[in-house]
Amino acid sequence: RPDGAPKTAERVGRCSPLHVMDITALCVPFGLFFGRLANFINGELLGRIHSPPGEPAPWWTVRFPQELEGWRDGADGLTRVGHAPELSAAQQGELLSLVRDAAQPNDTFAVALERVIAEAPAYAERLEPILSARYPSQLLQSLAEGVLVGLVVWIVFSVPRRPGVVGAWFLISYGLLRIATELVRLPDPGLGRMLGLSRGQWLSVAMIGAGAVLLVLIAKRGGERMGGWRRASSTTPSSGSQA
Repeated sequence: RPDGAPKTAERVGRCSPLHVMDITALCVPFGLFFGRLANFINGELLGRIHSPPGEPAPWWTVRFPQELEGWRDGADGLTRVGHAPELSAAQQGELLSLVRDAAQPNDTFAVALERVIAEAPAYAERLEPILSARYPSQLLQSLAEGVLVGLVVWIVFSVPRRPGVVGAWFLISYGLLRIATELVRLPDPGLGRMLGLSRGQWLSVAMIGAGAVLLVLIAKRGGERMGGWRRASSTTPSSGSQA
C-alpha cells in the first residue's frame, strides 16, 4: 500500500460452513459418550423396567434409587407420580419405614427420601427389594452415540470427501442408533407415543431425513473433494509402459 494510506483488512481464505459442521460432528461423539456416562452415574434418563421390584433379574440389569423420587407422602398414604414403579402395600410400608428411619428432626418425607437416595449404599439391603431392575440404557447409548457414531464419522472423515458429508453421516448414524436405543429407555414424562414411536424417535427420524437430503444436495452440487489421510495409493507403471 502507498505510504500514508489507511490500513485495510484482507481476508486470505474462506471456510465453508459445511466444513465447520463436519469438524463439529467429529467432536460431538466425545461429548455424547461422557454425557451418557454422567447420566448413568447420576441416575438420570432411566431405562425401561426389566423386572418389577421384588422379582429376580439378570446380572446386567441395574437398580436406581432415584426412581423413588416419584413417591409422595399424603394424608391417605403414599402416592405414585411420574415413572415411579408400582409397589405393593407391603413394599410401600418398607419404603415408608426406611424413610422414617433415615429422617432427622423436622425432616419432611421428601427431604428424608432425598437423604436415603443420596446415601443409598448405606441402605442397599433395604432398598433392593423395593427397586425395579432396569435396562442400562445410558450405557447402551454411550456406546451407540459415542463409540459407534464416532467410528462412522471418523471413517468418513479419513477419506477425501466434499464439505458436509461428515455432518450428513453424523445425522444419519446418530438418528438410526437413537431410534434403536430408545426402545430400552423410558420416554419423557407426560409425552405419549405417536404411531408407536416416542418423541425422541420422531426427532431421530427427522435427523435421518435431513442427513439424507444433505447428501443428495452435496452430490448434485459437486465440487472438489478435500481432506482425508486414507488416499488411494498410486499404481507404479510397469517397465516399458508410459507414465
